[in-house]
Amino acid sequence: MCHLRAAACDEKHPHLDMKRFPLNSALLAALLFAPLACQGPRNTQEAPAADVSAGLLAGQARAWEHETSDLPVDPRIHFGEFDNGLRFAWADNPEPDQRIYLRLHVDVGSLAEEESERGMAHFLEHMAFNGSEHFASGELVGWFQERGMSFGADTNAHTTYGETVYKIDLPEADETSIAEGLLVLRDYATGLLLADEEVQAEKGVIDGEERERDSAGYRLGRRQIDLLCAGTRIATRSPIGTKEARDAFTGDSVRAFYEKWYRPENMTLVAVGDLNGLNPEELFAAAFGDLPVPAGAPAPEPPRGQPEAFDFAFHLYEPEIPTVTLVAEVMVPFEEQPDTAATRLEDLPLALARNMLNLRFSELAKEEGAPFLGAQAGDGGAFELFDGEGLYVTAAPDKWREALAFCEQELRRAQLFGFQQPELDELRADILRGLDEAVEREPTARSKGLLGAIVSAAENRRVPMNAVARRALLRPAVEALTVATCHQALVDAWKTGELSLYALGGLDLSDDAGADLAPAELSAVWEESVRVAVSAPEEIKTDAFAYASTPGQAGEIVERRQVEDLDLTLVRFANGVRLNLKATDFKEQEILLSLRVGEGRLTLEPERAAVAWVANQVFSAGGLGAHDSEELRRLTAGRQVGVGFSVGADAFQLSGGTTAEDLLLEFELACAWLTDPGWRPDGLVQLRRSLPQFFESLLHTHEGPQLTVFERALHADDPRFGLPEREAIEAVKMDDLRNWLGAHLRHGELELTVVGDFEVEKAIAQAAATFGLLEARRDLGEFGERRSIPPASMGLAQEHSIDTEVPRSRVHVVFPTTDGFDAKRRRSLFFLSYLLSDRLRVEVREKLGVAYSPYASSDSSQVHPGLGAITIEAGADPSLSAQVVEACLTVADEMATGGIEDAEIQRMRAPILKQLRDARRSNSFWLSLLDEAQSSPEALDNIRTLEDFYESVSAEQLAPLAQEYLRRGRASVLVVTPRVDTPPNNVLGTEPAETDTKD
Repeated sequence: MCHLRAAACDEKHPHLDMKRFPLNSALLAALLFAPLACQGPRNTQEAPAADVSAGLLAGQARAWEHETSDLPVDPRIHFGEFDNGLRFAWADNPEPDQRIYLRLHVDVGSLAEEESERGMAHFLEHMAFNGSEHFASGELVGWFQERGMSFGADTNAHTTYGETVYKIDLPEADETSIAEGLLVLRDYATGLLLADEEVQAEKGVIDGEERERDSAGYRLGRRQIDLLCAGTRIATRSPIGTKEARDAFTGDSVRAFYEKWYRPENMTLVAVGDLNGLNPEELFAAAFGDLPVPAGAPAPEPPRGQPEAFDFAFHLYEPEIPTVTLVAEVMVPFEEQPDTAATRLEDLPLALARNMLNLRFSELAKEEGAPFLGAQAGDGGAFELFDGEGLYVTAAPDKWREALAFCEQELRRAQLFGFQQPELDELRADILRGLDEAVEREPTARSKGLLGAIVSAAENRRVPMNAVARRALLRPAVEALTVATCHQALVDAWKTGELSLYALGGLDLSDDAGADLAPAELSAVWEESVRVAVSAPEEIKTDAFAYASTPGQAGEIVERRQVEDLDLTLVRFANGVRLNLKATDFKEQEILLSLRVGEGRLTLEPERAAVAWVANQVFSAGGLGAHDSEELRRLTAGRQVGVGFSVGADAFQLSGGTTAEDLLLEFELACAWLTDPGWRPDGLVQLRRSLPQFFESLLHTHEGPQLTVFERALHADDPRFGLPEREAIEAVKMDDLRNWLGAHLRHGELELTVVGDFEVEKAIAQAAATFGLLEARRDLGEFGERRSIPPASMGLAQEHSIDTEVPRSRVHVVFPTTDGFDAKRRRSLFFLSYLLSDRLRVEVREKLGVAYSPYASSDSSQVHPGLGAITIEAGADPSLSAQVVEACLTVADEMATGGIEDAEIQRMRAPILKQLRDARRSNSFWLSLLDEAQSSPEALDNIRTLEDFYESVSAEQLAPLAQEYLRRGRASVLVVTPRVDTPPNNVLGTEPAETDTKD
């Protein structure tokens, strides 16, 4: 995606009416683009600040950072404390409407654990859901659901090295709901039962969680932390703990930890949301004011210790990671600083210097022959043990020498010659625009941003400030920055500390005897590179924007109508372009837009599916005809614009985010992408460079067999399913994309949808001056033969083994269903999968304890007749794979044969209705449902009937679907196991296959 400055939009509505194509694009994107755990600056998860509870008296509250800082705290936040030492903070924030977010922060994490308690802080967090004073074991999740909260999304918790945070997102803002939420948090704080039988039962669940987290990157990250942080508790106190320690936990030992650390002086209660003028402090006092204070002063957190070294030379080889990350750092001991105006500003020049250097790395990585895959300069500090500066280079293992030398020289080029004014001007414009927009958006900002700032302040030395104060602090400093001050900051940052060089990932620098050759090898490459002379970078030149609209010219409007009940304006221009507009007040200074053009993948022969796959990865990187992607980024500095591209099942899709101020420029850019794409090979060059590593990774990841074998087999070897073969991807050229996409983008039917904070008449005029002047658009084609897809197989059973040391199996169960052309059927299948997920949670996770997070999902195509599936995913201990498969099939089969109860539906419908209520006040919701407001006759009625469906859905309606689709015999099953752990008696009664991805 070419998101120059596109507004992010992270709301997801799985129950809405979205079109889907068979290829599992989300899974694919995660594999292809998600960075490895070790890439970039090493793990910077915040450890707690110096233990402020040390020296506290019983019943004495901890101090907040703003009490001693010169920074102004956000005036919306109200602070207080009770006589027992428990602190509280709350703020009234109107968005989202009727939502209240409650948090209980407990100042204890894994660093507080003794050797025999490793993992106990996290274990205790789990036990909060397994029985308390007011809720018997197993009751709490149902209680939440009845009140419109879903497990995971609205009720959750997390544990880190220094904190445990319990979370409740209340869907109602009345006093009764708040009091009920506080009752739950009170139980977490002091009323957990911690019955020994519940402790024993929960061990299997956490074993499953540990397996779910495990990966080659996770293991490598742990090894890295163990080595760098040797001599400190960070190295031995991973929050998940160890199975050996966990197996010895008892109800008594967990209670001892609970009573030691869960005391009011260690707690902070936070509430943010649509209080509508209500002061919640009386409710706080009723729930927590009488929390008893244990005898004696609070125990201080054990000292973290000091690292054994600050200079390192080593390598950590992980054969399952196909790339290597080369690290050069200069590190010094961490020095704690207060959060003040001076400390906030002192690192600003260095931060911009890093960003300017990183933009250079990004541009260089696109060049033909670049020896590295990616690089960045960053803060080398970690865990409040180290401070320093770092260079992080990702490369193919066979290119490591060239990559390290290349990036060392580029770093040195910046150190010797500094930066250019256009580089600084670009970043300065973006920062200043961001500061202004934050002020403009704050009145309608979502509560979770403010909530996060308060919770962070409860743990760290950080003052939560509002946007006005941040701008007042930062604007003068940003405006005063010069290339000279940024240059000097970069030079100074690399002067302090000893140089460390190490390598992480798929590079083995050991000799035959196992000795580590990395110190000598890395040092030799670095020292040789330092002797290479570097020259000043070429001068940056930027042309004027080539795609500005012409004042006074506009396309003719031939139809305009108003949809009163949905507050929509629908426009059609003489050239055939359709425009859908919905002005909202949900979020100030946010406009989202979506373009549907032509017929997408339907226009491509199925056997050429690789072309569509490549187009999704590389189209935007080609820039525009008159501007490459870097020049385009500089031209739009300080502007909130950006256009993303994707190939959809039945349309090419462009999307973006902007503001009213920049809407015309956003329209101009979108039209330029339609009429004059650059077709440069930059993205294709990068893609081809990364393909060997990508396909190698598939040999070691549990998703690999699904993408390369199972999906295709499930659909009669239709090439549109699964991942195209590597040879087919490598054969794609930019001319293939140009010849396929060019005419469709220029002439295909076009429907533009704009939702957000804008003036309707002005937006229509701007659309007329841009989209209204495009060439005439043709009508949609039917492509009936390409809509036809063979029905998914039933009874397919595949077992694959992969080369991995991760002790986890993956179970993937597919029940073919049908398409989603009919809204009622589509929603019914979704709700059926929603019920199935909850039953899997109860039966497979809670009762059997054989999988940590089994879930079901429904995908019903609105493009391909008959295509749909309900899918179950679960991770498992390899020795329990057969049991997990059987458990999943049994739960589904019991739903098919035993029916569905109305009480179950009533309990599960409430969270969905609350989510829909919230969604209707988000621009992304309307954008997703209005993108075919004119071209699809049923689109508007689908919006009108959403809540009505979920309010009326019944067991009588869903039971026949369960009976038709969820019977055991209809399921196709994929099981992926680690090769070293493949059991001698195979899981499915089939011959386990070794996954072979062609080189």
